[in-house]
Amino acid sequence: MFEFRSICMKLRNLFLIVAILFAVNVNAQQPAFLPQFKFFKLDGKAFSNVNINQSKKTLFILFDCTCEHCQREAKELNKVYAKLKNVNILMVTLDESISIQKFFGTYAPGLNLKPNVTVLQDKNRTFIPTFLPSQYPAMYLYGSSGKLIVYSNGDGGINKVLKSIG
Repeated sequence: MFEFRSICMKLRNLFLIVAILFAVNVNAQQPAFLPQFKFFKLDGKAFSNVNINQSKKTLFILFDCTCEHCQREAKELNKVYAKLKNVNILMVTLDESISIQKFFGTYAPGLNLKPNVTVLQDKNRTFIPTFLPSQYPAMYLYGSSGKLIVYSNGDGGINKVLKSIG
């Protein structure tokens, strides 16, 4: 009987911990101001806040090369690129270089070669705990002051960003 109670107490404690973690995640807020970050360009060079052109708005897009929503949004971004040519576009992924090249070649040819588009790898896995996205793709448009203008996730993010730009 004592062993059964001990197991029940452990399960109850585990359930409470999981419930608390879930509640914290549900209430997580995206950063209202651009946080410090360090990602890597495909050539291996570090890229951080100091590399951003501060006079422009900055759009972060967290994507996964195998995500269908990300593939659709990349196609859409490529179509409407002219409307975003004055925005820093930072496309961040956890994927490997070969998958990234294939992704752009298939879904957004030439987008990764645009002068204001930078493709970054999150080799240290810091994007998710820092920016707190809820799903792929996640988009964060920050003003030149570093203040968050719009956050979007899933399908339709590019259109939300365009509406925020005007």
